[in-house]
Amino acid sequence: MANQIQLDRKGSIGNRSKADKRPEAKERLMDVAEALFANHGFHSVSVRDITQVAGTRLADINELFGSKDILFREVIIRRASLINADRLQLLSSVSVSDNKEIELYSVVHAFGDPFLRRSAESEGWRNYLRLLSQLINTRSVVLLLIAEYFNPIAEAFTKRIAEILPHLNERQLLNAYQFMLTAMLSVFSDNHRIDILSQNRLHSSDFTEHYEDVKYFIVGGMLKMGGDVR
Repeated sequence: MANQIQLDRKGSIGNRSKADKRPEAKERLMDVAEALFANHGFHSVSVRDITQVAGTRLADINELFGSKDILFREVIIRRASLINADRLQLLSSVSVSDNKEIELYSVVHAFGDPFLRRSAESEGWRNYLRLLSQLINTRSVVLLLIAEYFNPIAEAFTKRIAEILPHLNERQLLNAYQFMLTAMLSVFSDNHRIDILSQNRLHSSDFTEHYEDVKYFIVGGMLKMGGDVR
């Protein structure tokens, strides 16, 4: 892989000016870091690991990002803005309904559908979703680097859930959002657990089928928390 990056021919990355290489090297480093973080976790991946796989200089991370922490932050926010915009657009189109189950299903769909659609676009998006599924179950301080990019989405969805189920108390409301997030991301973790349990009759990579199941699971749980108001 490194040989492909550092070709010694005219027009190759290795022969371009430093200014010309910066955007391409930055994207390359983010792509590689995203995949490595998804596979091994933030703390298990070193700067040297990233630059070796990317085929770049060790100094490039400091020069282009400033630190591994900032690189991680850039990896997360690169796609967060896209997926958040997708969600807000879908949420804004959810109609008020006398049937609370239908309305709540539409809200859950608005939250999860961008995951499903983006997962079909590229391996990069699938790596990103696997990385998010890791982060949701960690107490790592790296979460402080990205909280500001996800808190507004959490607030928008909890507000809408509260409008549908107004009798939820604060604990129930925040748990409803957190459980939705955790369950939804488990679908896209591709952790092979269902493969093992089913002896390979089912596969964790079959996102579409698992996504349909989890939407009904989430809606049913929220309705039960809210006293099953329909």
